[in-house]
Amino acid sequence: MRRKLAIGIGTAVAVLAAGGGVAILTSPSATAPAEAAPVATPTVLPPDPAAAPPRIRTALSSVDLTAGGGPAQIAQRDTRRFSLLGVSWSDPSAVPDGTIEVRTRGAATGEWSGWQALEKADTGPDAAEAAASGRRGATEPLWAGPSDGVAVRIGGKAGLTAGLRLDLIDPGAESGGRGGGEPSPVASADPSPSPTPSLSPSAGTAVPGDTPIEGDGPVDETVEEPAEAPPVVEEQAPPVVGQDTGTGVDSVVQEVAPAAAASVPTVAPTSTAPVKAQFPVYYTRTAWSADETIVGSVTDAKVVNAVWLHHTGTTNDYDCSESAAIVRAIQSNDVNVKGLSDLGYNYLVDKCGRLFEGRRGGVENAIVPAATVGFNTGYAAIAVIGNYETAASSAAVETIIAQVAAARLGRYDFNPASQGTFTAGVANDKLAKGAQITVPRLSGHRDADATVCPGANLYARLADIRARAQQMVTGLALTSVTGGGYSGGAYYVRSSAKLSWNIATPPADLARFEVLVGSTVVSTLTGDARTATVAIPAGRHGVTVRAVHDSGSTARVGVTVYGDPTAPTYRGALPLNLITGTYSTTSVPVRLGLTGTDNLRLAGYTVTSPRSATLGPVASWATTVRPGTSTWRLAARDVAGNSRAAWMSRSVVLSAETAAKRSGTWSRRTSGSYLGGKALAATAKNARLTYTFTGRSAALIFSRGSRTGKAYVYLDGRKVATVDTRATATKYRQALWVSSTAVKKHTVTIVVAGTAGRTTVVSDGLAYIR
Repeated sequence: MRRKLAIGIGTAVAVLAAGGGVAILTSPSATAPAEAAPVATPTVLPPDPAAAPPRIRTALSSVDLTAGGGPAQIAQRDTRRFSLLGVSWSDPSAVPDGTIEVRTRGAATGEWSGWQALEKADTGPDAAEAAASGRRGATEPLWAGPSDGVAVRIGGKAGLTAGLRLDLIDPGAESGGRGGGEPSPVASADPSPSPTPSLSPSAGTAVPGDTPIEGDGPVDETVEEPAEAPPVVEEQAPPVVGQDTGTGVDSVVQEVAPAAAASVPTVAPTSTAPVKAQFPVYYTRTAWSADETIVGSVTDAKVVNAVWLHHTGTTNDYDCSESAAIVRAIQSNDVNVKGLSDLGYNYLVDKCGRLFEGRRGGVENAIVPAATVGFNTGYAAIAVIGNYETAASSAAVETIIAQVAAARLGRYDFNPASQGTFTAGVANDKLAKGAQITVPRLSGHRDADATVCPGANLYARLADIRARAQQMVTGLALTSVTGGGYSGGAYYVRSSAKLSWNIATPPADLARFEVLVGSTVVSTLTGDARTATVAIPAGRHGVTVRAVHDSGSTARVGVTVYGDPTAPTYRGALPLNLITGTYSTTSVPVRLGLTGTDNLRLAGYTVTSPRSATLGPVASWATTVRPGTSTWRLAARDVAGNSRAAWMSRSVVLSAETAAKRSGTWSRRTSGSYLGGKALAATAKNARLTYTFTGRSAALIFSRGSRTGKAYVYLDGRKVATVDTRATATKYRQALWVSSTAVKKHTVTIVVAGTAGRTTVVSDGLAYIR
């Protein structure tokens, strides 16, 4: 059953109060956005912090098994709640030779299980991690599910092993989950969005959240899967230029296929060339609530020469809704019991074929695991949760293993079906230090050590898994998304988007393409399709193209797309004000305030009158206008292509200095450099010029020079400014004081300050808007 987490954004419609003679008109527009969309480099949406699951703490309790000095036994007893248990001992090399069996009591049913044998662990670290203090030997842990009682019996000489103890781990429970850690749903939230589009297969680090744009999931077969599972996430590559990596997540869907592997025919590998497969969908450490506080140092070996396949040896009797808790409990066991730096495996796969990020450091980095003694540095370890000595694997499990192997080895130009010769870095139970083995680059743990791991049934499937690793979708990349615009890492359309893509896999090898909006398949296309047009409902959506190979493997790429049928609005009238600068009888500098707003993302403005201009989402526009009456026409547009028009009429008036009322001595000056060829000059302190006007914005115009002085400015009888008209070079028609006022009758007065050594003030008139 497909699991889906839908996260959207609500839209709001702002209402414009169109005062001051502004008329608002609505019209559609297909104006292209200024920001270019990336078309090559893959990435993923950044995580929404609010959507990340809260940290869950695990709890470890231990019982000493050596008190009797011989074969030990613990009768049925009550315990604190736990879900995973194992037995450990002080010296990792002193492996008990007796049998170790346990019984557990279910917390919900109160019923006791039968006796279950614990498998002796044969996984472990090399180098410095192996020599670290606090290292202990241990059995493979057993997943019992939520339990509150235990019994232990140990035969042979096991009871003589120093430091023998029973370890019980409670993985904690997600909010709303059942005891023992059934994952609960992640609350829908929209963060950021700032979503970043992906236009080709991803190849980087994963993020928590439900993103629809990276790797592919298991084979597209269907099985019942509880809806309450941890959020599925995928990988990320380096961001592309122009994208915003600071916001949101979208919905995803993952298919799982527990069908028996035997139903899939064996296909012999046809090539040993590297397979550049997309890394599959996986659950991040954040998604399964890894405890990062207990993690020690890890190492990046810079190369993966081979992938070792393991099984965890735990029971197969678990529900896939418990998988996150199992991984969390294994981490606690590996660190708090065994003394490892972190979880030993790089990746884990549950029986439903769902992939989990293991050891910290990045799923696509060559992080050294602690799983295959002698063969950790330069290798990767993937473990299937369960015991495959007794259980059969599934097509879903095998497909995800094949895709991980193809993607990890392909990055270093290796093929899972090719062979390599590898040298044991330290001795193990099968090989001496320095011994060499020649095996396929995807091999089982037993090929490198004396162990039954990964179980006889899973090991028998390795040839088919290597063959399946050749049958991967490669080269899937989006080339364009049209129908609207791109901004801040997302696409915006009014009602539909057209997606175009390329792919390297031949059409004959493809079963189909599927296009998903959120977690819903809205279009199914043949393998030769390269475009699709899909309807986009209002709000935020992950739009994904998924390619399905004939073998069942998949790859996906996707983007975040907002459906936005709502046109921008205006917060109020568009203010037009005079600004400082050079004035003339043909050109007056003004600033137009731009009050457009959008429910999602405003792209900018298109101005058609009194002059043409294309503007971004700015707050104002400085330009010039001829004196007299002008009609301003513009349209606010959003990234999706919606627009809303507005217009208004304003008059710019130039009032000559002769219109002012004079006090004191003013002399007339004439020159073609003055407004209208004339100006008034005064040298006596307190000489005054008073202008009267009715309007909303005013500017006083002066001539400037090296010997001109200061003047005081009074607006409606109140002193509001002191202007200094001095300049290093002579300048004419300079607006040195501007003011925006309420629309009414005003007086503006210039008073000569009588500046020492430069008393002259030359007034060239008043400009105002009415």
